Amino acid sequence: MQNPHFDFSVDLKKIEPIGSLHPDSIDALEAFNRHGLSSEERLYYQLVSDLALGTVVFKPGTLLCEFGQAVTDAYVIGQGEIELKTEGLVYRVGPGTVLGLAAGLANHPHNMTATALTTVTASVIPNKVFKAIDSCHPGLRGINRNTVMRILNLSSVPESLK
Repeated sequence: MQNPHFDFSVDLKKIEPIGSLHPDSIDALEAFNRHGLSSEERLYYQLVSDLALGTVVFKPGTLLCEFGQAVTDAYVIGQGEIELKTEGLVYRVGPGTVLGLAAGLANHPHNMTATALTTVTASVIPNKVFKAIDSCHPGLRGINRNTVMRILNLSSVPESLK
């Protein structure tokens, strides 16, 4: 298998000094600007700071998802390193990686296998979110549809997003 090097991780050294501020507070917004956080780093901070999302820890060697299997929950990786295998390629990814969200929204199976290389901490996006797309604002539904189609490289709209 080929092993291209991609860095999908956020820079935790930029995020750690912010501490534990409420992600939607004025203090957090000022800290985001002060520390020069990118949009990906801001989103990461907001997701891993969201107390409504549960947290799970995976030991090294644990399968987080497997190619072709149904998506049960999605994960936002908070800490640790994961190996992704898909289409004959292998990637190493870390904090900020989102697993299963696009496939879950499209009601498609996982398009990769993800294995924890180190101890991994992740925020859990429960599968009830996949069903909530049915009742969301049409504009947000369209944004989700276009994003999911781009991420999964789909040429037709999945039934779940029509």
